[in-house]
Amino acid sequence: MTKRLKDCVLALCLATGLSTPAGAACEGSCNGDDAVTVDEIIQMVNIALGESPADACSAGDTDSSGSITVDEILTAVNNALEGCQPS
Repeated sequence: MTKRLKDCVLALCLATGLSTPAGAACEGSCNGDDAVTVDEIIQMVNIALGESPADACSAGDTDSSGSITVDEILTAVNNALEGCQPS
């Protein structure tokens, strides 16, 4: 199931867009460049699956719970597709 989830996320991102334009603080922008990329979404999936530490993408942990949830991944995917909204 792990590889299947990663494949689905990757397919969704590739089918609809790869990154966002630069802007204000961006949920899911693990490297802090205010754009969400496929690599960052995959990093968030790896955190959610317990394969990477939560601090690998603090911008993805929007509720500061120390973990990444499906709704946080969906927020990052939306930011990748539609661009980040100013906070």
